[in-house]
Amino acid sequence: MTRKKRLMKQIDGLMKQAEKHKEKIETEKDTTPTYWAGEKERYERQAEERAEILKKLKGKR
Repeated sequence: MTRKKRLMKQIDGLMKQAEKHKEKIETEKDTTPTYWAGEKERYERQAEERAEILKKLKGKR
């Protein structure tokens, strides 16, 4: 049960980070948008990986 809660919290945090980076892509003028886009994709990919782990855990029980 604890692992599921931890994974859900991690997924939520990663998606929030991705959203912050999306905002930076739109608002930051002095930095490269490609950097922020790469960071956003990285956070989203990590969230997806954790979601897959969570699905497997739910399927076992």
